[in-house]
Amino acid sequence: MKFRIEKTDVVEFNDDLTAWATESGADPRLTIVTEPWLTTNASSPTLYSADVDERFLEQYPRWAKLLEQ
Repeated sequence: MKFRIEKTDVVEFNDDLTAWATESGADPRLTIVTEPWLTTNASSPTLYSADVDERFLEQYPRWAKLLEQ
């Protein structure tokens, strides 16, 4: 799944993802998706890719709204 995360939420997203990975035993393989055509504005949200399933969104529903379609 891909999530577009605001800079102010990155630490909290990482904390939730780490907690979920520890609990589920899964490796989310968190990576930043390179988007060279987008703005270089440092305050723009960053696109992250993580190997998670619906259980992550059930446990941490606030991230569902940031899911890229």
